[in-house]
Amino acid sequence: MFTLRPALAPDAAFLARLEAEVMADHAHALWGRFVQPDISAFDLGNTRIVDIDGRAVGYLMLEDGGDHLRLRKLYLDPAHQGRGLGRHLLAQARAEAGRRGLPLRLSVLRPNTRALAFYLREGLEVAESTAERIFLISPHPAPATEKA
Repeated sequence: MFTLRPALAPDAAFLARLEAEVMADHAHALWGRFVQPDISAFDLGNTRIVDIDGRAVGYLMLEDGGDHLRLRKLYLDPAHQGRGLGRHLLAQARAEAGRRGLPLRLSVLRPNTRALAFYLREGLEVAESTAERIFLISPHPAPATEKA
């Protein structure tokens, strides 16, 4: 099983390494290059590290978008992809959006067809698209009503 913990300053190198590992090919396909992320630019306050047996294997970043909750990043080490962990993390992001009464939004780079297929399989809907990105939404659930 996994745990989520707040990201700390020492995690920044892991965040940068994992982003490069999972996003470089997509960036190259789209723009012909990948720019290594600036470690100091990571939003640690909105980032949760995914740990399995005390080892960081991924991260989740959620941002308040005002009228929506934005899933900014959901990255997993390739060795931990395809095992249902992403589904659990997405469910947690959706639950957080639901607690706030907001839809969950995210975007996927067009070359990242595996991620797009995952989100569509999980019931997200395409809201719009550009030459670079596909924007998806998971509508928030209807507000719970009290039973008499």
